[in-house]
Amino acid sequence: MLLNYLIIDDEPIAHSLIEGFARELDYLHLAGNCHNAMQALPILKSQSIDLIFLDINMPKLSGFDFLKSLPNPPQVIIISAHKEHALESYEYKITDYLLKPFNFERFFKSIEKVLSNLSKLALEAQVDQSSAVASDSCIFIKDDKKHHKVPLTDIVYIKANGNFTSVYLTDKTILSQMKMSDFVRLLPNSGFSQVHRSYLIAHQAVTLVSANEVHLNNTIIPVGRVFKENIESLITKS
Repeated sequence: MLLNYLIIDDEPIAHSLIEGFARELDYLHLAGNCHNAMQALPILKSQSIDLIFLDINMPKLSGFDFLKSLPNPPQVIIISAHKEHALESYEYKITDYLLKPFNFERFFKSIEKVLSNLSKLALEAQVDQSSAVASDSCIFIKDDKKHHKVPLTDIVYIKANGNFTSVYLTDKTILSQMKMSDFVRLLPNSGFSQVHRSYLIAHQAVTLVSANEVHLNNTIIPVGRVFKENIESLITKS
């Protein structure tokens, strides 16, 4: 399991400490360094983030106010030099609270909590997915507290948007809380392929294929380097 993590802290030394410890764990991948919470917002919208290391006392927007602004936050480890914030922080359903300065052993225990939480969520997702499939030709797509029954033939493409996923249908778009990985597991690979970290396409919607992009009529989808084999397989199947 590869975990994309984001550091949000106004102290450069905190970034260096976390990055140094994270390099000891090859499944941790640094997605970005932010020195205030506002810098993190566009990253969360453009990338899939599994874990945030978050400071509380920062300029412009505090760590707590930042958490309030996230509708569906990833795993969060608070890093702070002030222990008096610890009790309040757990009201935001954080994973752990690291008091600065901390050593590698304490850091590793926090990461183990993250992995345990993600394993539980994955198991819950599998249960949800087993009940989400309505038939061989339809799926249920979760949207807040509703589940939309969608024929597979109506799906054109799917795009990851930070903590949400946009499902583009022939007649509308659904903003779902499901992750891209959920759709990859749920949709049959005979009719759908992931062509980019943020895009999954329906084979039947493809009108043109080139080395670095796929056209779905007037919509152009980029092809990620690691997904080029999926495109080659799509052409072969066609």
